[in-house]
Amino acid sequence: MRKVLIVSGCSFTTDDYKSMHHPEKDFPFDKWPKVLAKMLNMDYINLGQSGAGNEFIHNTIIDQIETMDKSKIGLVIPAWSQCRRRDYQVHYNRAGKAVWRHEMHDLFGDTKYWIKRSFSTYYFFQIYCEYYKIPYRQVQMIELFKDNDEVNNDYRYVEKNLKKLRVNKREEYDKFATSLLYYKKLKNFIGKTSGILSLQDVLTDNRQNKEILKSFCISPEDWHPGEHGHYLIAKYIHENI
Repeated sequence: MRKVLIVSGCSFTTDDYKSMHHPEKDFPFDKWPKVLAKMLNMDYINLGQSGAGNEFIHNTIIDQIETMDKSKIGLVIPAWSQCRRRDYQVHYNRAGKAVWRHEMHDLFGDTKYWIKRSFSTYYFFQIYCEYYKIPYRQVQMIELFKDNDEVNNDYRYVEKNLKKLRVNKREEYDKFATSLLYYKKLKNFIGKTSGILSLQDVLTDNRQNKEILKSFCISPEDWHPGEHGHYLIAKYIHENI
C-alpha cells in the first residue's frame, strides 16, 4: 500500500492555478506536490488554493488528517504563505465541504501581531504532528511579510483619512520574527537557514538573478513558478527531507 503525501498552500501550490497576467492560458503541467509525490513513490492530496493564508493551510491539513487513517500518511507539508492574508469559511457546499474565502491583505492589526500569529500556527501544527507521530516538513513557500514590490513596506490603515502610509519595516520585522520563542522552536523547516527566508527566495537567489527568474517563473510579469519552477521546488524539498 502506497503512503499519501498531504500538502496545502497558496497559488504556488494549488493544482488549479489561474494567472491574472495571462487569463487566457491554462497551466496543465504537474505542480510540485505531484512531482514530489512521484519522487517519493507516494499518492498525494493537494489542498492548496490561490490566495490562501496560513489559517487555511493549517486548518485544511488538520481537517484532512482527521478524516483518514493516520497510518496511511507518508508525509505532510504545509507550504506557508504571507502572514497578513485572511481566511474564513463562508459556507459548506452540498457535498459538506467547507468553502473558503481569502483576502490578500488584512488592513487591521499590527504586522508584528500577524507574524507572531503565523509562527504560533506553525508551532502548534508541529506539536500536533509530533503528538500523533505524523511525518512532516514545513516550508515558508513565499515571503512572510508581503510580496515583491510591497515587501519592504507595512501598510498602516489610517481611519481618519483612509490613507495608506508606507513605512520601511523589513529589518525591524526580521529582528522581531527571529526573536520569537515560536520561531526558535520550529523543527523540520526546509529552507530555513537564518532569518525569514522563503523557498521562493532560496531557489531564485532572492529574486535578484534574472536568468534564474526566467527559468523559474511563468513569465516576467507573473512570478509564480512555471513547469521548471515547480520541478525545482519538488527537487529541493526532496533533497532536504
